[in-house]
Amino acid sequence: MKEGGDKRVLISTIYEGYAVKQAITKLSPDKLIFLIDEPLDIKKKEKMNSIIKEIKDFFKDTIEFQNIKISSYDIPKIMAEVIKVIDEEYKEGNKIFIHASEGRKPTSFALLFASYRRRDKVEGDYYITEEEHTLIKLPMLNFEIRESKKLVLKEIEKGNLEVEKIGKKLGLKQSVIYQNIQGLKEEGYVSNENKELRLTDLGRVMIL
Repeated sequence: MKEGGDKRVLISTIYEGYAVKQAITKLSPDKLIFLIDEPLDIKKKEKMNSIIKEIKDFFKDTIEFQNIKISSYDIPKIMAEVIKVIDEEYKEGNKIFIHASEGRKPTSFALLFASYRRRDKVEGDYYITEEEHTLIKLPMLNFEIRESKKLVLKEIEKGNLEVEKIGKKLGLKQSVIYQNIQGLKEEGYVSNENKELRLTDLGRVMIL
């Protein structure tokens, strides 16, 4: 196993393990980080733990392993965990690869979305086909919004809901803040339930 930076780090979903083994063979990681979304069913949980142990035992002399336990369906929360890992590994000088063939769909989506938010730090997103076990490099989408809108989202997330106060904090005219908030509502980043601004899940994603 390599010491220090310049490692090939694979962040992967896991369930049955077969696609993970294929990804290891094809992407040759020095470090493998599992996103573990544990099933509620005891037998399925035991099976997954057995598969993870089998993979770790087989590759223990060549690959460093790390587990990250995540919540099942909270996509922004999973994204935050993944983005934290991406930032840490990138800071160490490592090359980061994403594999999202296994596990629950929301977990796979969250992993991919996190890579879109850090697309400048990720080498690529990959999927293993079920039929021929082909490694497919997935397109990386651009998850960006204008900086002024992102700053407004962050203020709303902090609980700063008055347009005048947001404008003073950001050094922007109230008319600009009104325009940004209206745009954020139309684009689905902000809701206005009970006449109170709140970030939607999409809004939470965009401030990560």
